Amino acid sequence: MKFLRKCLSVALVMLTVLLPLSITANAATVSNMQNKVLSVANNEVGYTGSSSYSKYGEWYGYQGGWCTTFALWCFNKAGEELGVQMYKKIVPSGGNCNSMISWYKNKGRYHTRDSGYTPKKGDLVFFDWSGNGSSQHVGLVDYIDGSTVYTVEGNCSGKVKARKYTKTGSKPYNNISAIMGYGNPDYSSLAKGGSSAQTTTKKVTTTKKVTTTKKVTTTKKVTTTKKVTTTKKATTAKKTTTAKSATKQSTTASTTKKPTTTQPTTTTTTQAKNVMATDMVLNASTTELQVGDSVKLGYTLEPLNSTAVVGYFCDEEGIIQIEQGGEIKAIGEGTATVVVCANDEIYKQCDFTVTSVSVEVTKQKTANDYVEEITKAPVNTEKTKEQRLYEIGININKLKDNDEYYPVPVIIAGATIIVGLAAFGIRKAVERKKRNRNESDD
Repeated sequence: MKFLRKCLSVALVMLTVLLPLSITANAATVSNMQNKVLSVANNEVGYTGSSSYSKYGEWYGYQGGWCTTFALWCFNKAGEELGVQMYKKIVPSGGNCNSMISWYKNKGRYHTRDSGYTPKKGDLVFFDWSGNGSSQHVGLVDYIDGSTVYTVEGNCSGKVKARKYTKTGSKPYNNISAIMGYGNPDYSSLAKGGSSAQTTTKKVTTTKKVTTTKKVTTTKKVTTTKKVTTTKKATTAKKTTTAKSATKQSTTASTTKKPTTTQPTTTTTTQAKNVMATDMVLNASTTELQVGDSVKLGYTLEPLNSTAVVGYFCDEEGIIQIEQGGEIKAIGEGTATVVVCANDEIYKQCDFTVTSVSVEVTKQKTANDYVEEITKAPVNTEKTKEQRLYEIGININKLKDNDEYYPVPVIIAGATIIVGLAAFGIRKAVERKKRNRNESDD
């Protein structure tokens, strides 16, 4: 009877240990992660916020257009429920549509619609409503049926909606031509990384051989400079290895004789060269602009001695134009979100409101108090050159990026004019000869 009780207790212990492990192992499969993300997204269908406010913005810490924050929120919640970190691993930590596209491009996991890529459930799908080559919206691929793409998207007129895109759907919001491309999260890296991450941590903890260097430091008698020079003459492998260890011991011995304050200074100086930024703060003198205004959008990395590769992104190129060095130029009315990305890991964003109306506030003193009068300056209805070009489908940024090709059409046009003038001259000469011939015959 005692033996039976022992067996039962051992079995219960094994079940309590192995059952959670089997559950977490199954939860980390690619299919389960994809299904969990889509389950979380579909459960949100019908949620209503506004065009610039949502509970997903509360989670992210930024209120504005929230199609991107909805997608990131779904990955974060699904990861929490499965015990797997998806957010910041297979999706970026933030940003807007174009910065997310750049993030996936850098990882080789972005595919354009015309590339022949077949989208998969759990992919991110990016849209270009205006057809200007810039993405303004993102959603999640729910499933595919033939050429029809079914999605779940946030901030569809302030709501979470399930949509479908076909070749004959209404343009642009239900037609597949509005799809710009797909970002494919690397679910398999998390499925494989679960067990490998644990084994690597165990290996790190078992590497106690590094601490055995203390035994080498005890042999201080060997670390004389005379013996080191003599060991250089030796040709056996053993002596050369002892020479190498002796040189290491000599340096350690010299540091141990002196106060050990020199070691932290050397480590801090070497670390200062490779300090990675952990946070970033944006700064601009104003975010309220008029058409034609410019402002510098700067940033400060934290810690102060850190470095990072920084990029600027904007979804609405018809409102603002980002110039070199983070110079923001207002070219059209509206509100645009600018995202600044550091090392493809840190994302901060700032909203700029552009208007053509200047408001002046003047104060007139009455008998008892000051009265504020608001006077509006005349509306500047004249559009800028950049705005006119943008409205007819010409992207001024792309023209600037390809300015080295400008001489080509000029040369072609010049050659065409020269050939035309030559043909015109030849024709006139022939007509003149004919006229002279006829006159001579008369």
